[in-house]
Amino acid sequence: MNKSLMVIVVVVLVSALVLTASRLTRTAERTASGIAVVERRDFTPRVVSTGSVRLEAGARVNVGARVSGVVERLVAYDGMPVQAGDTIAQLDRREFVARLALAEASVAEGKAVRDQAQAGYDRVRQLYETSAAAEEELITMRTTLEAAEARLSRAQTERDLRAIELDYTTVRTPVSGQVASVSTFEGETVASSFASPTFVTIIDPRRLECISIVDETDIGGVTVGQRAEFTVDAYADRIFPGEVISIAPDATVLAGVVNYEVRIRILEGVADLKPQMTANVTILGESAETLTMPSQAVRQGPQGAYVWRRNNDNLEQVTIQTGARRLDVTEIRSGLVQGDTVLTSGFPEADMNRLRMN
Repeated sequence: MNKSLMVIVVVVLVSALVLTASRLTRTAERTASGIAVVERRDFTPRVVSTGSVRLEAGARVNVGARVSGVVERLVAYDGMPVQAGDTIAQLDRREFVARLALAEASVAEGKAVRDQAQAGYDRVRQLYETSAAAEEELITMRTTLEAAEARLSRAQTERDLRAIELDYTTVRTPVSGQVASVSTFEGETVASSFASPTFVTIIDPRRLECISIVDETDIGGVTVGQRAEFTVDAYADRIFPGEVISIAPDATVLAGVVNYEVRIRILEGVADLKPQMTANVTILGESAETLTMPSQAVRQGPQGAYVWRRNNDNLEQVTIQTGARRLDVTEIRSGLVQGDTVLTSGFPEADMNRLRMN
């Protein structure tokens, strides 16, 4: 009796194992055959793209001379930290000092002429008040005084201009930052006839942002304010958090591919990054429960996206509307319901028999 019971138990256990193995085998075969089931799950849309770390607008400044001359001294070098107002170069001052001296002499001469005209006008005005001078003589002296004052004002303006030019011979940094490159050296003659020659380029390494290049098929899932994260090759195991702050209104077309630039504010770790680092960017959407299926099932045709859905023993083409997507999963907004079986690979004709077998 006990032996019979044991035999029955063994038979039941073996049968259960065989059934389980059979189901696992069928599931594996179904997966291998390129068939998937539409499921409802928590889905966080992700837009994956490449990009780079760049300087913000205004974080790069070219510093040059406002006047022409010979570079007498240059103290800047690559990587040098600077503060706003620091002197980085000095031009030969002698010609500008001489011009300022001439302007000062013109001012002194103008003051003398003005004082003489003022005295003459005061004398004639007193005589005119006692009827000892004609009105025409008074008008003439007033005109002479006004002309002398105008010449003095012009001389003073010229002096101020020469003083400014002399000050320009000392080249100072307008911003704080770090010297990125040096373009001029001691002994060179610089000419500022048409444009200010660049002495050094200064960058602010703290003002960095991440620019993500997003494909046109994914840009619809990107909005300002979304969370983002990226990695760079220099810190492969480190994730830098960010936030989308703007989306380019116009596209960048390269080799027929339409992309849009997305600007991302870097929230942490700016001090460890450098301009032009390549970034692997992921833009994160809001997590929600939605219908999903493998991205491989989505096909594109003249009428838009579609899938091949199993209908009993047949396949039917179904037009769908997709939402956000990840590399492996795509959100389904319309066209399918939970539990639908779709083809993820191959061609319908070749896979029809496999679908019927499953």
